[in-house]
Amino acid sequence: MQSGTYGLSYDISTPATEEDLPCGWNSQRVETYRQIALCLEHGHFIHLQKSDWICENMDAITTYYTMLMLCTILPSGKLQSTVRGLKMHKIESHYYDISQDICLGGQYAIMLKGLTPSTLVPANVPSVEPPDNFLLPCYTQHSDAASNAANWKV
Repeated sequence: MQSGTYGLSYDISTPATEEDLPCGWNSQRVETYRQIALCLEHGHFIHLQKSDWICENMDAITTYYTMLMLCTILPSGKLQSTVRGLKMHKIESHYYDISQDICLGGQYAIMLKGLTPSTLVPANVPSVEPPDNFLLPCYTQHSDAASNAANWKV
């Protein structure tokens, strides 16, 4: 089998994990993710972010077997009844990783496009506080902190 860099990604249903019975396992998803992480680390995978893992100098069969080993996490049957997706990827080049380029402060995000939480704005991005009569960005929930102009940059 061809050796190289392989990635694994998964999607676990939050409702099926957290909802009370009979619709779910009535458990915190963090435990499921912890058990998946232990299994993938045992298979020499490195956590990239969220549900993305990578292993260099690996072959396809071992990568596939590592995916099947995820079915052994406890309790038995939990993964099989909550998984929405589990995929293996052959990564030919890390060249296509533009994460740093699109992050705020990277070459494609050199300035703010609107209100942004102040602690998420890097020092190399020019910003000022918004006026006191600002409107919250869409989908932002109202709270005392969200209503405080000092917590935003524009």
